[in-house]
Amino acid sequence: MNRIIIIGNGFDKAHGLATGYRDFIDNYWINVSCHIFNGYKREIATKWGVINDPSSYEDELVLFEVFQDKRHKTPEPLYSHLNSTPYDEVRELVAIFNDSTNMKYDGSVRLTFKNKFFEHISGRCSLNTWVDIENEYYGKLKELLAEDDTVIRSEKVRALNREFDAVKKHLEIYLTEVVQKTQTKQFPSIQEAFNSIIDPIEVAVGKQKMFVDSILSNITTLDKKVDAVQLDKKEDPNYLFFHSQDEERNYYVMKHLSDKPFQETHCIPKNTLILNFNYTQTGEKLYARNKDWVINIHGELNNERKPIIFGYGDELDEDYKRIEKLQDNDFLENIKSVRYHETNRYRYLLDFIEYKPYQVLIMGHSCGNSDRTLLNTLFEHRNCISVKVYYHQREDGTDDYSQLIRNLSRNFNDKPAMRDKVVNKEYCLPLVPIPRKHTEESL
Repeated sequence: MNRIIIIGNGFDKAHGLATGYRDFIDNYWINVSCHIFNGYKREIATKWGVINDPSSYEDELVLFEVFQDKRHKTPEPLYSHLNSTPYDEVRELVAIFNDSTNMKYDGSVRLTFKNKFFEHISGRCSLNTWVDIENEYYGKLKELLAEDDTVIRSEKVRALNREFDAVKKHLEIYLTEVVQKTQTKQFPSIQEAFNSIIDPIEVAVGKQKMFVDSILSNITTLDKKVDAVQLDKKEDPNYLFFHSQDEERNYYVMKHLSDKPFQETHCIPKNTLILNFNYTQTGEKLYARNKDWVINIHGELNNERKPIIFGYGDELDEDYKRIEKLQDNDFLENIKSVRYHETNRYRYLLDFIEYKPYQVLIMGHSCGNSDRTLLNTLFEHRNCISVKVYYHQREDGTDDYSQLIRNLSRNFNDKPAMRDKVVNKEYCLPLVPIPRKHTEESL
């Protein structure tokens, strides 16, 4: 038996890495506001006094201009926000500078987005995962299906891809800085999960025979290394097992499956594959053993041979079929299943799941539709015997197990198989448990 450990962005965040969408977008706007307003930010908005002139600023994403009169205005924002973000602060400061009743400032300022996709996601700050950015990109891609003029449609999709690529470049720079400045440490709960056995109670009912057969195969292989002639026939159970009929061997395994010593000997994964969906290598650096396989399925930071893959991967979506029928390759530029062919990583994964029965552990991956094609391949494969979730436990004692299961269900076309393979909460654990005393105090 083997095991696949899926690592997502929540895994990095649990280790203190600020790799979420909000982290990236907030960091960008904090840097912009500090530059153009000389670091004043909220102090400017509260004092309304005479201050230093703002500075002009420009990059691939935005243009901030300073004028000597009041005629230039930034357009009204396209989005409303339920909570304040650094982007909201910048817009608020722009409005204050342009309001002559509040500011003793004779000029005006204007903020212009050079990247419309970045404008869109900046206005959707309720998003909190990379999957959501990828969903937003796919949503914009599908909007272009309504364009009947093929020439205009092609121009728009190429523009969208250029804008998406610019965001991806800024993302890579940001994540590189985060990794360099953040120290990480191991969590005992995660190390225990990496080293855990495959508990028979977690195996799907429909896969029990495969599970037992795998144990039998492993024991039989071990038998070839034992000189059975030297064993005491009356006292050594191995001798009796090795020289019994298949039915008796099967009965022996079933009888002892609940015994901890038996499990610790025969229910240990032979091979472990760390399937990393992040652009960092946190799991590999902190928890991988020398014998473990590691596949960075979405590439690596600053590696031209293994560039990062950032896009969308739901070939099961009905609109995807419409996209394919367009015969326009620009629509497929950021589709993950196309990008996977640029390296041999996906092929290695397919080889692994064909080899032996395997259990899937999910750590910090939201199981959103953006990776649906790949996850469906893993979950519905005939060799998948179990899917176990390690959920996020919040400080107030609540958790996201139910949300994860809802997301996970969308990756199954075979719903009966989903109900059989997915381990129920009773046997699942938080990725990083909150100390019991702390949770009791918050209730």
